[in-house]
Amino acid sequence: MNTAPYKPYLRTGHLALLALLGLALWFAEERVLLIDSAYQLFHDINHESMLINDNRFSMVLSQLLPWLLIKLHVPLRWLIVAYSASFVLLAYGCFLLAARVLRSPAAAATMALTFLGMCSTFFHCISETFQLMFFAPLVYALAQYDAGPVRWRQALRWTALVLAEAAAFFIHPVALFFILFIIGFRMVEGNRLRLDATSAVLGAALAAFVALRLLLGQSGHDESFMPTGDTLRHALSHFFSLRSMDYFRTWFLIYLFPLVLWALTLVGYARQRLWLRLAFVGLYLPAFFAMSVVVYWEGDGSIGMERTYLPLYFFAGLPFFADELPRLQGWRHWALFGYFTVMLGIGFTRIGMDIHTYANRLQEIKQIAAYSRSEGQHKLIVTRSTANELFRINIWGLALESMLLTARDGADQTVTIYMEEDDFDRSNADFYDNPEVYMSVNWWKRWEVKDLNPNYFALPAQGYRELHRTDGGYRLTAL
Repeated sequence: MNTAPYKPYLRTGHLALLALLGLALWFAEERVLLIDSAYQLFHDINHESMLINDNRFSMVLSQLLPWLLIKLHVPLRWLIVAYSASFVLLAYGCFLLAARVLRSPAAAATMALTFLGMCSTFFHCISETFQLMFFAPLVYALAQYDAGPVRWRQALRWTALVLAEAAAFFIHPVALFFILFIIGFRMVEGNRLRLDATSAVLGAALAAFVALRLLLGQSGHDESFMPTGDTLRHALSHFFSLRSMDYFRTWFLIYLFPLVLWALTLVGYARQRLWLRLAFVGLYLPAFFAMSVVVYWEGDGSIGMERTYLPLYFFAGLPFFADELPRLQGWRHWALFGYFTVMLGIGFTRIGMDIHTYANRLQEIKQIAAYSRSEGQHKLIVTRSTANELFRINIWGLALESMLLTARDGADQTVTIYMEEDDFDRSNADFYDNPEVYMSVNWWKRWEVKDLNPNYFALPAQGYRELHRTDGGYRLTAL
């Protein structure tokens, strides 16, 4: 294979990953101390074990490094840094395997496209879709890899292929569509279908994984995203006015790049009269897009919607880099690469512009913690309206996020700020006046202070006090 057309993309991919790693180290607290990431790290620290939610077993991979450091009782501030970096290191490992070991520049270049579609995802480091954007191309790279006639190399390649497919499948349910795409893309050669041993193994493994997931049971979290009945009819009949479509229109210039790659690839197939290839790639991307619009019809925050449309870069990028890029010559090649670098620059600029939002939020928590410590109070409650005044980003994980941020200065410095939910009952003394209780997330509210890991967290024996925002700062009152 002529790798020359890929070199600019691969070099840029290296630089982008190194830049992302630097940002992940420098802004570790802004990345980690946010909803799901904070919840997982708190669990891992408190129980000195790894957390797997909704049968997403591949989450173990990103927890290995922090779990090892927790066992060694490394200070909390360094656990936060290690946890933030682990996701980027995992992605970089996939990139290096595809580019250097498996010699699949198409897979590696597809990974590099991920940075064009992420901004808020950077601050949601636990994002399973981000990880999938590296696991799935690695599956393709292994599927394309020629291990040669040596039996142990062949056995190693088959084992790695199935393990990589398992890592992709069990990171997020949407991985099913990634793996089906890889199988279908391999099967359509020119104007005929072929089923080779690799595609057969991928298909058999996929069937086994789906069966296992069905046996384990679908989580309520995953089921909540599937519209049914009247909801589905509403989503289909109002397709172009859904909130999910509004988000796509708002950020259309960001998603224009994968659409350009998709169109170029289809034109290339048409010129070569590769009608079956054209039909498969031409229909798969819009079908996935339509499904995404319908599934997320209610819309979501920037993190959720960015995650929803990030796969478009994979479905457009893989066929482009595998089939069309080697045919681009001269100015067309460099014009497209110039477009790529501009969009990459915009992507990192967007991250830089958003950093202050997350940093300011943590600074507010630090100021609240300093005030509450001066008042001898470490367990706080804020109403939702007060939380909305205090924080531009106000989500369910505040109690754990505040504990992690404040405890990094020492276990005895721990302060927790619980945001009341709709079921807040001030008469429940077992929650709010019990010195042995602290409140966590809304679906698992009551935790015991004695169960905290004493190496990292400590809360004094006291009840909760309500925090108010005042013109001059803050004020505490009894509940």
